[in-house]
Amino acid sequence: MKPWKGVLLILFALIVAAAAYGLTIVRHGFSALATPSAVEVFAATSARKLAVPSSYRQLRNPLTPSTDNIRGGMEHFSYHCSECHSNDGGGQTVFGKGLYPKPPDLRAPGTQNKSDGELYYTIENGVRLSGMPAFHGTHTVPQTWRLVLFIRHLPQITPEELNDMKGWDPKNEADPAHF
Repeated sequence: MKPWKGVLLILFALIVAAAAYGLTIVRHGFSALATPSAVEVFAATSARKLAVPSSYRQLRNPLTPSTDNIRGGMEHFSYHCSECHSNDGGGQTVFGKGLYPKPPDLRAPGTQNKSDGELYYTIENGVRLSGMPAFHGTHTVPQTWRLVLFIRHLPQITPEELNDMKGWDPKNEADPAHF
């Protein structure tokens, strides 16, 4: 077989696979309640990795992980982020469950293994085609770095800290069933 025929055969197989996948999605609809397929997870993860400029990947948090800085990030997170990510970072909220793609579990290795700069960039610039908004201009630089510190703290968050956070978000007090 000539080499170009092999390339055409592979290209044809990829087109057929993409068409079959597209038909499957169309038949089942585009509900935000669905769990993303492996193809969607791979595409979204790859796109996110490509979206962060390499200069941000090298950034280190200029703030020290002091009690005050982590608490500042915790308070800011409770007010601005918990509606989708939940106070514990797990994303099990009314909004989080209804988003597609779902908010990542911020305690999990997929988030914790990102560099400080990647987390900072995501908060500042958001993630296209997801529910993650860009907060550039609405959060100060120190507030964003404190959020990064708090995200790093989430795997060790204590029940006492979670209890404190319940009182910091006025939306939580107005609608306790919301969370």
